Amino acid sequence: MKLYHLLEYDRSIKVRWLAHELGIDFEQITLNVSQMAHLTTPFSELNPYGLIPTIEKENGETLFEAAAICLDICRTEGKHLINEADIKFMQWLFFFASSLDTLSGLLISLKVFGEDESIRAFAQRRLPHKLKAMEKHLAGQDYWYKNEFSLLDIFAWQNLAYLYIDGQLNDYPNLSAYVEKLAKRPALEKLNPRGLLYS
Repeated sequence: MKLYHLLEYDRSIKVRWLAHELGIDFEQITLNVSQMAHLTTPFSELNPYGLIPTIEKENGETLFEAAAICLDICRTEGKHLINEADIKFMQWLFFFASSLDTLSGLLISLKVFGEDESIRAFAQRRLPHKLKAMEKHLAGQDYWYKNEFSLLDIFAWQNLAYLYIDGQLNDYPNLSAYVEKLAKRPALEKLNPRGLLYS
């Protein structure tokens, strides 16, 4: 499997973490973001949408979107990490891959591209009620769903890590502890999460 990405802590971290959890070998190809290599050939021939992460499988098939990639990997190599028949499980996966990812992605983009008051205000208006509910959800449990490590924790962690470094979790001890504890998981430690959390 070839995995294309742009930055050390972009959305591909979910795919890389999952691969380490499952012991899957992959070739990591870092595209040059300053040259917009994700929008030009030869990458645009693989993925004309220019989306990262993208994988190229051994059979030549390509997939983009981290959730689709991770589900595909889990269907063959990590069935114990997903439960597609459980609609509540899928509800959380979609929440982390879309609703929360939109807000955390906006805030992390400010770290990369510079502050924008309108973007920050938009995200911060929509976060507090979600964070309060998530803080309550994690009370008394170590993992996101049924207190067992799953793909949901990989998706939750990246979103919450982005919010953690932006200071959005300062008033949420359960969420902060969750981010810090999962950062010590051996498969994630291979990706140096401290470089993200304490940058």
